Amino acid sequence: MQKVIKSWYSWLKKAISTKNQELNAVYSDGRQLWATDGFSLHARQVALVKQGRVTLSPEGLFAVTAVDDAEAAAGGSGLPPFAKTLPQGEPLTTLVIDRDRLLQALKGQDRQVRLALYAAGPGMVELSSAGAYALVVALSGVEETAFWRPEPAAD
Repeated sequence: MQKVIKSWYSWLKKAISTKNQELNAVYSDGRQLWATDGFSLHARQVALVKQGRVTLSPEGLFAVTAVDDAEAAAGGSGLPPFAKTLPQGEPLTTLVIDRDRLLQALKGQDRQVRLALYAAGPGMVELSSAGAYALVVALSGVEETAFWRPEPAAD
């Protein structure tokens, strides 16, 4: 389990800002883990019950440190308002894509990649950049219950 926790934490940390003090940590709101740099957001469905900054303990497990009183006074709970960044309403379309095929398509692209989603037929994701193109066909028959989305805290 320690190896899994370390991989989850490593992935979360990839969304951390190096310039913004408030966004340079992984946080727990008690129900899930969050990390962001203001442009991308990573969340993991791990309920640690406690709220605060998350690190790895010497044993390789999640450790939560409560935010101090000054931080709490400045922002209520002291946690950045991650849930406010989640899109509201219904998406225009959803497609289920095999992760490995999508990563393979992304690896051949230049730094800036344009994604085009096509819902007609089997559904497809088109990736294009300055000198590369890839098309990934969506999967079908995957149950909706196989997916998770972070939930904002109840006020």
